[in-house]
Amino acid sequence: MQVSEVRLNLLKTDTAVKAIGSFALDGAFAVRGVRVMEDKNGHNFVAFPSREKQDGSYEDIAFPLSKELYASITGAIIDEYKQQVEKQEQAQNQEASQEQTQTEAESAAAPAPKKGKSR
Repeated sequence: MQVSEVRLNLLKTDTAVKAIGSFALDGAFAVRGVRVMEDKNGHNFVAFPSREKQDGSYEDIAFPLSKELYASITGAIIDEYKQQVEKQEQAQNQEASQEQTQTEAESAAAPAPKKGKSR
């Protein structure tokens, strides 16, 4: 089985959840509700869809059974997350440079104060 598609929505929060999305296997089976999370050390990991049990613990609803498939799925999701974060940072940098250029152009275009007799 191969990961054929990954869709993620980046979240702008201060929580551990950084993105929520879905992935497809072989273009034939989709899993929704995967989350990209950040641990206390700043490392990203994938959390599969889960539900809370009566005792307060959580159990995964959908998950890969082999280490190879787990590595393939999590690798594809983390790669997509990194690409989206990079694109977002580039867009923010371009936006900031455009604002700076516009501010510089406006200040250069502003007329100089008139010199004349003061009263």
